[in-house]
Amino acid sequence: MTAKQIVEQLTSFPNRGVATPNETPVLEFLSSLFTNQHLSKESFRTPKTYISVVWWLILGISGGLICLNFSTIIGLIIVFIFVTMSLLYFNWYASPVTSFPPLVTSHNLVVKNQNSSKPKKLILMAHWDTAPISLLYRPEIVGNFRKSLKTSLILMMIAQFLAISQFLLPNNFLLLISNVLALYFLIQGITASIDFFRLGYSNGASDNATGVAAAIETARKLWRKNLENLDVELVLTGAEEVGMIGARAYMKAHYETFTKETYLINFDTLGSGDLKIITQTGSWGNIVYDNDLVKIATEITQNNSALQEVKTGAWHTADFDSVWFQRAGIPSVTLAALNKNGRMPNIHRPTDILANVDFKPMEKAIMLAEVIGIQLNNPKHES
Repeated sequence: MTAKQIVEQLTSFPNRGVATPNETPVLEFLSSLFTNQHLSKESFRTPKTYISVVWWLILGISGGLICLNFSTIIGLIIVFIFVTMSLLYFNWYASPVTSFPPLVTSHNLVVKNQNSSKPKKLILMAHWDTAPISLLYRPEIVGNFRKSLKTSLILMMIAQFLAISQFLLPNNFLLLISNVLALYFLIQGITASIDFFRLGYSNGASDNATGVAAAIETARKLWRKNLENLDVELVLTGAEEVGMIGARAYMKAHYETFTKETYLINFDTLGSGDLKIITQTGSWGNIVYDNDLVKIATEITQNNSALQEVKTGAWHTADFDSVWFQRAGIPSVTLAALNKNGRMPNIHRPTDILANVDFKPMEKAIMLAEVIGIQLNNPKHES
């Protein structure tokens, strides 16, 4: 089955939502592609969508602000706890809120060609799950996503200031502002989730059937080469759209098995625009990808005539599975497609369907990732 056919099969499901009735047949289809490899299905616990996480945070902060009307100490404690968890979650750190109920069980698929111990390891990663449809990703709104998120984080910090001020020096005017801010957060929560309750999940053709197909095809190509110095491991993660939960579960479970030279290529949203080597992410601050793998990728694109149009790019609307590995010091890179405005058209919208997919970025990502793997296998390459 070709990469394009994999995309077509994945998009034949209405969606690939975590712990929905579609998860089992989706994973069964993906598993059926690996009859000659060692495959393991690894479970982890996760919220079903980010919607429940967002509502925990909003209700916690709003409830804490309202509590200031009755008990300043209780209100202060509640606001502090939920603002802290919000700052962690929306800056893409592990946050305790992702362990709050309701939780479901989802799965990663980990595929290896053989059990061996080679000096280097390359992880090829892509998430199979699809996102809730969100009003915030409408074309006329999504361009301001990072600015809106920063504004929300600032307002959360203001909520913390109001709670501290009300505890130290009660003031009716500040109490009124606290109540208004609580109402604002509740309205924001409705705005963020209304399209999901109306429309459900996206079909996820570009985000991320294309990434899954690219990761699988790259793995196949590298496995066929029987590389002497490089183990190639394919990891298809769940719950990326919840907050990169599956990728974090994989890293926690396997970190001790990583060699000193472990690398990660993440494939995400390759169905529209131009292929980019993502070198910056992050919401509040910048997460800069400046590592050996990024250098290899950029050198390849400069010297390969078929890939010379591939440039570096930045993505500050949410983040990628690679964030955990980058922060852990593991050389990582995400390959994604962006349009001329630096956006990913159609994602998290009803329009993310097969008819709107351009396969050229996916094909270039496969080509680039294969060459990266070949160069990493070279014993002369040192990180």
